[in-house]
Amino acid sequence: MTDEAAKHNQAVYDEIAGLYTERQAGRGRSFPDLMAAFTARLPQRADIADLGCGPARDGATFAEAGYRVTGLDRSAGMLAIAAGALPGRVAQADLRSLPFSSGSLDGIWCCAALHHVPQGQTVTVLEEMRRVLRRGGHLALVTAVGHGARLETVPYAPDRQRWFFYRDPARLREQLPAAGLRILDLTREAGSRDWFRVLARAA
Repeated sequence: MTDEAAKHNQAVYDEIAGLYTERQAGRGRSFPDLMAAFTARLPQRADIADLGCGPARDGATFAEAGYRVTGLDRSAGMLAIAAGALPGRVAQADLRSLPFSSGSLDGIWCCAALHHVPQGQTVTVLEEMRRVLRRGGHLALVTAVGHGARLETVPYAPDRQRWFFYRDPARLREQLPAAGLRILDLTREAGSRDWFRVLARAA
C-alpha cells in the first residue's frame, strides 16, 4: 500500500501540476500566521527546505525574504514549475528519505504534504526531518486532521483521485517529541480541510 499510494499520487500530481498551480495563483500566502512565527525564529540567510513544495509558491516567498531555499517534491510535473520560482534549487525526493546531510538545515517548511504519507511511516518522516535539522532548527508542519485513509477525487480534475492519510492530533503530539522535535505551538484551522499546524524545534 505504501509504495503504491506514493506512486499513484506522484503520477496524479504530474498530470494536474498545471491546474494545481493555476488554482494556487489567486490565493494569499499559505497559513500566514504560522509562516510569520516560523521565520521570526530563523537566522538571517537561513538554509530552508520546502518539503512537498509543489509549484514552490511558499518557497518563493521565503527566497524573496532572503533565505536560501531548496524545494523538494516527488512530482516531476510540480518540480518543472517550481524550477521557475527556485531556479537551480529544486530536487525530486521523498519525505521518507531526504537528500540532505545531517544537521544541515536551519528550518523545514512542510505544508500539506504529510497527509500523503501513510500513517505507519509518520515516525520515519519526522525522524528524517529531525536528522537534517541543526540543533535548535525549526519545523513548521501543516497536515490534515482525521482518521483513516481515503482515495479522494480531485475537485478540479474529477477524473483523477489522490490518496489522503489523516492524522490524529493526539498521536502526532506523541510522535513529534519521540522523534526529537520539541513542540512550541499547536493550533487547528478550519479551511478546505481541518488543518493541524505545528511549530517545533529540534532538541
